[in-house]
Amino acid sequence: QSHFGAMIMILIQSMFGTAMPTLLSFPAERPVFLREYSTNHYSVLPYFMSRLCMEAFITLMQILVLLLITFFMVGLQSNFFHFLAIEYGLAMSSTAVAVMLGCAVEDPKMATEFLPLLFVPQLLFAGFFVRTDLIPVWLRWAQYLCALTYGARLALLSEFGDCAAASEINPCRKLLTANQVDEDEKPIYWAILWLLFVTFRLCGLALLRKKATKFY
Repeated sequence: QSHFGAMIMILIQSMFGTAMPTLLSFPAERPVFLREYSTNHYSVLPYFMSRLCMEAFITLMQILVLLLITFFMVGLQSNFFHFLAIEYGLAMSSTAVAVMLGCAVEDPKMATEFLPLLFVPQLLFAGFFVRTDLIPVWLRWAQYLCALTYGARLALLSEFGDCAAASEINPCRKLLTANQVDEDEKPIYWAILWLLFVTFRLCGLALLRKKATKFY
């Protein structure tokens, strides 16, 4: 359980550490963007895509530095590059949520106030603080909107999958079962993680376009 806890802390750190700078940058740059958009310097899509390319590279560097410090310090047993891919997918999905929120508000202070409403509930569905099977059935649907849920499940499979496959009855198998992790659904976890990224990014693009058109 302590090994699982350390892994979840790394995932949470990557989620918050990459989302916060993105969240604060969008409202801060909004006046400049609106001014240049109104003078036809560029449209919404090129601005949005250029920021995406820049954020993708910066996020990769942040995750790489984080894992170079924590992965070997904690002594995780999974493949380093596999775990890096999981962390990167989670981080990109988290930045997509931050982009959507940043496009929706005008004040960076307001954005930081709304951020816990989007990220803190994800901690409840990660499986560490509260076991997934103990969450009320009527509330479990929310886990399907949380990138941390799928990041944690992929990380669990990467870290404890071999141990769980060794025997039907062992702590690793119990841990995967308690968090509703299925080896056969790994492609689905990856697909949903990146689908959340695309969905939140498109929502952010729509919000930014709406505000730019309204301003213009």
